[in-house]
Amino acid sequence: MSADVQDFDIVAIISRSPWFEGLPADSHQRLAEAARIRSYRKNSYLYTIGETSKDVYCILSGRIRLLLSSAIGQEYAINDLEAESWLGEQFLTTDLPTMLNAKIVENSAVLVVPRAVILAVGEQHPLMYKNIFFHYMPRARGMTYLLMGMAFYPLRSRLAGWFIELFETHGQESDEGVYLDVHLSQSDFAQLSLGSRQRINKILSEWRERGIIELHSNRYFIRDIDALTQETELTDHDD
Repeated sequence: MSADVQDFDIVAIISRSPWFEGLPADSHQRLAEAARIRSYRKNSYLYTIGETSKDVYCILSGRIRLLLSSAIGQEYAINDLEAESWLGEQFLTTDLPTMLNAKIVENSAVLVVPRAVILAVGEQHPLMYKNIFFHYMPRARGMTYLLMGMAFYPLRSRLAGWFIELFETHGQESDEGVYLDVHLSQSDFAQLSLGSRQRINKILSEWRERGIIELHSNRYFIRDIDALTQETELTDHDD
């Protein structure tokens, strides 16, 4: 795959970024002129645990998953990022290696912006740092919820929570229910909900039997959103 700068309005994308909101137009132009576009294929990595970078990134198209990884190769998802999401903010403040993998889960075009240029813009316009701080806080909050889920909630609750979040961001309503307009495999859901594929398969099979979800043409169809919401409640059910 390939992507060209002509395929995207880079200045407009930068001006819409929560990082650079309120900065003058010449700052947006400066960042755009310094940026370049790279293409990544599915299942490659933007960066991996232990790496450092002199750049930060914005997804132009596709989807990237932030993952924790164990010493034996297990990967657990923190979240999925899509078009116009920015990542790599940790590289702005430190040369220490990252503690996350950024995995390409769909063929992606990524805007790569040199750290030095962003820092220079921040020196002129300190508002940028305030923007980045407020943008980062929901991610930190999300990490707290992830840890709470791992510590206190059963797998079925975590899985139901992901389905509901995907429904809110990718749901297509019909007269019969809601289709999830994003393709995710059982292995993807295992990563996202921190469980094994076998246990995910067991839960999904039970939900299909109960009429909560169905699978139509490789897309999940939520037939009973109320029942799915009830699955997010804390229970002692053994999955």
